[in-house]
Amino acid sequence: MITTRLLRQVLALALVATVLAACGGGGGGNASSPSPSITAPPPAPPPAPPFPDIPATDGDAARFLTQASFGPTPAEIARVRQIGYSRWIDEQLSASTTPPTLMLPHLEQLVANGIPRTAPALPYLIPQHRRNYWLWMAATGNDQLRMRMSFALSQIFVVSDRDTLDANQTLFRISDYQDTLSRGAFGSYRDLLDNVSRHPAMGYYLSHVNNRKADLTRNITPDENYGREIMQLFSIGLVERNLDFSLVPGQGGQPVPTYDESVVSAMARAFTGWTYATNATEAQFGRNDNLSYEPMRCYPRFHDDQPKQIFRGITVNNGSDCVANMTAVMDALAAHPNVAPFISRQLIQRFVTSNPSPAYVERVSRVWLSSNGNLGQVVRAVLLDTEARLPPTIAAYGKAREPLIKIATLWRAFGARYIPPANGQIIFRYASAGDLSTPLAQESMRAPSVFNFYDPNNRLAAADGAQGIYAPEFQILTEATYLTALNQHEALLWNYSGDPPTANTVAPILDISRLVTLATTNDHAGMVQVINTLLFYGTLSDAARQTMINMLDRLAAAQETPAVRARSLVLLALASPEFAVQR
Repeated sequence: MITTRLLRQVLALALVATVLAACGGGGGGNASSPSPSITAPPPAPPPAPPFPDIPATDGDAARFLTQASFGPTPAEIARVRQIGYSRWIDEQLSASTTPPTLMLPHLEQLVANGIPRTAPALPYLIPQHRRNYWLWMAATGNDQLRMRMSFALSQIFVVSDRDTLDANQTLFRISDYQDTLSRGAFGSYRDLLDNVSRHPAMGYYLSHVNNRKADLTRNITPDENYGREIMQLFSIGLVERNLDFSLVPGQGGQPVPTYDESVVSAMARAFTGWTYATNATEAQFGRNDNLSYEPMRCYPRFHDDQPKQIFRGITVNNGSDCVANMTAVMDALAAHPNVAPFISRQLIQRFVTSNPSPAYVERVSRVWLSSNGNLGQVVRAVLLDTEARLPPTIAAYGKAREPLIKIATLWRAFGARYIPPANGQIIFRYASAGDLSTPLAQESMRAPSVFNFYDPNNRLAAADGAQGIYAPEFQILTEATYLTALNQHEALLWNYSGDPPTANTVAPILDISRLVTLATTNDHAGMVQVINTLLFYGTLSDAARQTMINMLDRLAAAQETPAVRARSLVLLALASPEFAVQR
């Protein structure tokens, strides 16, 4: 085992380096950051210079996969180098070539295998069954781009399993909602927004299920929660934007609000009358059903039948036809010019960089408009833009890696293997496996609020208290979570790496045999080159490379085993600031 003193020295150096790299702190943040200064819309950008579709090096392929998947593997690097970026994306966009990974069918199969859906029988299905299966498929599934895209969408169209009376009973509902995002990940934004709005998971989370039209005699007014959030967070944002996300200047140069309170009230009225699909009669309207996950149904009797003037002077007026009114609202939202830059910028932030140039946002927004909001074409534009594919030239480029993606990246890089028990469940038993939000501040479909784990407008502090660059993930990447996440990485690496499993294990087992083989011959430079490709896409700095080699030399001089040296190298890589920020 590595000496305690030496390990502490290694981790202390990594922690100091990470704090210095943060240059001004990475914690905290406010849900409402001040808006950037207003500028006039720039002219259409000139055609971008081309780049080779076939990556020239393993590092180029690994960098692409770091953005487009949950992390590179040796096999996937070779595949991208063989077929190129475009064909790889084509294969991922095709559901027939790369079928989607879905949560609900897996859980239904577990029930068929003898695991009860709900209490009181033990052991029954719990949220951990979904969470662990999702993370394992993120690490091993073939539909990497779809899973990354649905993960990004889950942070825009937020539903969380925190805010439910019974997370076990609503497990199928949350799972089907997650599947709704996966199925719609490459389709029409407008259709996805419609499906999200009718899903009972969203209806429950933002309280428009069982929402009734006003009845002043009974002191009933429509709930405004969803009417507000579908605009603020899911579609058009708070202020008018140009295609490059710059603010549209209004009177006196002030921002132009996209809506006011009267619009929120009108939108709330448009979402009245909807209830669970299992409420088969009007008499059952208002009844709760934690087990229902079919799209909600609407009863005209409870729907506001008066005209509703929403944003931009649009009037929705289909009487008591709640389906027609819902359709009209979805059409109006999808057609709003804000949607393209508002959603495109967030997708760029999730895949490539927290600070895209206005030209980058505009290029993707124009693809949004030309494809009528086809999300598959949009994510293709995000990943094949020159700002994504060419090496970065500015310090502000890049994004902090998300905590869950770090775990999946580790498992993918070192070919983690796991044998499920006979009943087929994927349920890990390492510390915090049931809820990684404790050590990582992030867990699948478990955001603390509808505002996600972090605000897309969160900024780092710059000199003299000024606002610096956008850094959404740094809202949860603090000194405290750095240490708790590192402890999690250490446990997964130190306790669960070695020989392939022959039976069900507590956690996936990492294959570090390649590093161990190199360590056996003291090829420390070769060891560093392996992790340079898999974890740093060939861009590890000379200083970091030498630091790692020096550490391995010291461990060898201390007569530590090849396995200890291999694990120590990977742990230091995970702790390094160059791994923390994806560029």
